[in-house]
Amino acid sequence: MTNRDGIIERVRAAGVVGAGGGGFPTHVKLAARADVLIANGAECEVLCYADKALMAAHAKEVLDGALLAAEATGAERVVLAVKEKHSELISSFKKYLRASPYSSIELLPLLDVYPVGDEFVLTFEATGRVVPQGGIPIDVGVVVQNVGTLYNVAEATRGAPVIERMVSVAGEVPRPSVFLAPIGASFNDLLRAVGVTSLRGLAVLDGGVMMGKLVDPARSFVSKTTTALTVLPDDSRAIAERSSSLERTFRIAKSVCDQCSFCTELCPRYMLGHTLRPHLMMRRAGFTLSQSDHILAEAHYCSECGICSLYACPLGISPRRVNTFLKGEFSRPRTNGSKPEPRAEFWDRRLPTSRLKARLGVGRYEARLPVHRGRIAVKTVTVSLKQHVGEVAMPVVSVGARVNKGQLLADVKPGVLGARIHTPISGRVEQITADGIVVTAE
Repeated sequence: MTNRDGIIERVRAAGVVGAGGGGFPTHVKLAARADVLIANGAECEVLCYADKALMAAHAKEVLDGALLAAEATGAERVVLAVKEKHSELISSFKKYLRASPYSSIELLPLLDVYPVGDEFVLTFEATGRVVPQGGIPIDVGVVVQNVGTLYNVAEATRGAPVIERMVSVAGEVPRPSVFLAPIGASFNDLLRAVGVTSLRGLAVLDGGVMMGKLVDPARSFVSKTTTALTVLPDDSRAIAERSSSLERTFRIAKSVCDQCSFCTELCPRYMLGHTLRPHLMMRRAGFTLSQSDHILAEAHYCSECGICSLYACPLGISPRRVNTFLKGEFSRPRTNGSKPEPRAEFWDRRLPTSRLKARLGVGRYEARLPVHRGRIAVKTVTVSLKQHVGEVAMPVVSVGARVNKGQLLADVKPGVLGARIHTPISGRVEQITADGIVVTAE
């Protein structure tokens, strides 16, 4: 077994998946051959702070993971992308980058714009290469890995499985915090830890303001892809956009869209030269949907970043939600192999995060930045069997079994896309359901 194969196997055994939210099994991603490896520390999502806390606490491990990922993929160029406003983080990284083995890593300071952490946007900013629509960065020789993923890669080579992760809890909460939370911890455990005693008039997002999913915290648990919990007033613009029925969203699109095209002019994919045009989709979406309509099929190119819905549209229409629906209705268009040409306005139309926060009315929450409060202890975890892209992991333990911290709970068949699942606490397996495996500490 070569060192490359050894890295990939240890990453597979540890159950590492994309920690930035994608959840793609990392051992599969590292098996590709690339010439550029980008360590994504942009964390551009609004009111998310977990990656910053991770980099502050584990800069060396992140760099170790980047070099290991580069070795696995064959990448000769390694780029660490961090927002230039994080001067303390950059200074910390520079101390390591002055000496071997890290001196070959390039530091790329990023402007505080949204969505600079999107892997298509970041690939272009770091390399000048444009990912083709319908494609992925490896199509242009690039692998993008979140810094949390790279930390887990480094830990995997030391024999440590993924059983906990950094999670920030911010917004309308008494004590904004970042925790090292066990996989399977209840969202309610985290909310109580920051002083939330009632959610009357509030709503919870699994993720940040722009791309987070509206969830019931009593039935939601930390997974390998959980980056943040964001608590907002239930009448805020971000929550209202998600709470509105799909029927109402289509009705508004049909009746009030005036084709101003602001949604298209600020769309990051469109600015990169892709053919996605949200304003044309809004004009069609209120009428009969035809499988032959290539404009509607272009919904598959949408990254769901939310700029169109939460910033660009002056009428409160949600092209993002329409696109999400259309992805389920239309087959993915075939790619024609053409190379998109970024539009000249790309650099000028990048959206400053400060302006985005002001539009959404969430800037006030940054008056109290989250404090890193260390590891949060819980007595019970509900560990999902589907925390990744691919097949559901199958339990390898039974109800009543005693398990030790880090022990394998579920696995996927050899050759099947998926990821292993391990227990974050020692205890007894209380229940196994379609939702996951419940382990209670003894």
